[in-house]
Amino acid sequence: MKGLPYACRSAALAIALVPAGWSTPGMTHSVPPHASCAVSHGEKLPAASGGATGLCAAIEQATAARGLGGAFSVRISVGPKSLLSAAITLADGRSLPPLRMVEMDRPIGPSTFDRFASAVADHIAGARR
Repeated sequence: MKGLPYACRSAALAIALVPAGWSTPGMTHSVPPHASCAVSHGEKLPAASGGATGLCAAIEQATAARGLGGAFSVRISVGPKSLLSAAITLADGRSLPPLRMVEMDRPIGPSTFDRFASAVADHIAGARR
């Protein structure tokens, strides 16, 4: 920089320092991953069950109880004859084998959601080991 005129040295120094002042969320702060839950054909769920919102809430509670955080997404499909299936993708992009559950002897309800959510949480926990 000695051979440059004073104005050019100041400009070069300013240009070199500007990127150091920028903050990029990916570089300076770790953004916690968020869990996502989506239910397709949720209209097939009985109203008394709590619907898609109740099912996703049960999964959120079960995964939180196991300390799994939110590093996953769950896509649930409600099929005929009380069939629930879940496709789970982890934060690292891995897809887990699908889970399926059929409620044979009673209508789908909150207790079904709790059992299915527990199975989802166990599936995620097993994949993290």
